[in-house]
Amino acid sequence: MRERRRYPRVDFECVRVYLPHHKEPLPVKDLSLQGCFIKMKDPPPPGTILNFELELPGVGRIPVRGMVMHQGGLERSGAGILFLEIEGEFHHVYARFLKALQLMKEARELYDKIILSEE
Repeated sequence: MRERRRYPRVDFECVRVYLPHHKEPLPVKDLSLQGCFIKMKDPPPPGTILNFELELPGVGRIPVRGMVMHQGGLERSGAGILFLEIEGEFHHVYARFLKALQLMKEARELYDKIILSEE
């Protein structure tokens, strides 16, 4: 099956989303330059516009406007979000955060390779 995404996804489950009308932050399953997947029990229908804050660990919260593109299935209850706007200069912050996540992933893969070779 051909991948339809323009940007690679990074799994990093420490990012949280703060949505209006939700008391607790919601976990994010994966991130890309254009969107994310928010885990939630009753996701809004596709086409819904959401304004929320994306909390980046070690960085802070950034304001985002996004649109629900799809709802997850039974195994992945949640909503796939397309970012429509990341306010002001915060899109630069987000892009650098993603770059750092990719470097962390590469460091972890190298670490695992070294550990496996020592066994």
